[in-house]
Amino acid sequence: MPDDSYSFIKPATLHDVARLAGVSYQTVSRVVNNNPNVAVDTRERVSQAIQELDYRPNRAARSLITRRSQTLHLISFNINYFRPVRYIIQAAKDMGYHIGVTLLTDSTSKEDLRELLNELTARMIDGFLLFDPGIEFVFEEMNKLCRNIPFVQIGACPCPMIPAVVFDQRHGTQLVLRHLLDLGHRQIAEISGLIINNYDGRVRHEMYLEMMKAYDLNPGPSVTGDFTIPGGYQATLKLLDLGEPFTALVCGNDELALGALHALHERGLRIPEDVSVVGFDDNLEVSFTEPPLTTVRQDYEAISQQSIQYLISLIENPRTPHYQQMIFPQLVVRESTQPIFGK
Repeated sequence: MPDDSYSFIKPATLHDVARLAGVSYQTVSRVVNNNPNVAVDTRERVSQAIQELDYRPNRAARSLITRRSQTLHLISFNINYFRPVRYIIQAAKDMGYHIGVTLLTDSTSKEDLRELLNELTARMIDGFLLFDPGIEFVFEEMNKLCRNIPFVQIGACPCPMIPAVVFDQRHGTQLVLRHLLDLGHRQIAEISGLIINNYDGRVRHEMYLEMMKAYDLNPGPSVTGDFTIPGGYQATLKLLDLGEPFTALVCGNDELALGALHALHERGLRIPEDVSVVGFDDNLEVSFTEPPLTTVRQDYEAISQQSIQYLISLIENPRTPHYQQMIFPQLVVRESTQPIFGK
């Protein structure tokens, strides 16, 4: 006598969903794959049928047919940038893609990257995102390493023909310097970020020197920081110990600025009455400092969404042109800066 203690229910299929929703199975497929060319009411009807039948797409079978896995892989060369990595993961999820993440250090060599990509390209991955690479490579070289799997670079300086979405670091630094110069500051000190292995830090430092020269001003005292709060604190103490006067301080990022604020307060200097301070990035916490920090906003959510969209376009249409899209930062003026005559 058969054992009736267990009952087995056959999983719902694409055709089951189509019958319940009263549409073709092709329409169901478009909804499952987030194709925008589906009417809103039809999408809602199909979504309701999927929910009622508890339909689960067979990704393995779909991968065999489409030769795609709906999987991307992010390689981040800066382990300190957690916020943009989070945005990238969410943007990929919103577009119906899974995403793996590998965090590297800024000392990663080309050989290290080659070994990693040899391992990753052996898997079923549809595309790569390279976040803030400190390594420069030409398109042909990177394309070979990726074994012709589409890739997009985010941040840093892309070589010609590299598909990329980047922030305009020169524009952001110009905003900062013009703001301070318009306030009447002429003795402007700098804590640069790392300028040897970091493209963003190097460009911001070079733009600082260029702007000072354009206004026929001598650069103020300058030291290098490591993009951390302790680094900003130590760099500011070093600046103060040099004994060179300055009325404004440009910091290579918000973390350096946070350390600078603490050091200046510790030495009895008022902000902005004695020294105006600016940062770069507009991290969440800088609107809660004392005083709130003037900084440059880089929209990491926008750069994440646009880079994911661009990569998916390259995956779905190999004829998509290669270009380098610039996102322009914005100046956010808060209470850490004031006119020089306010002293």
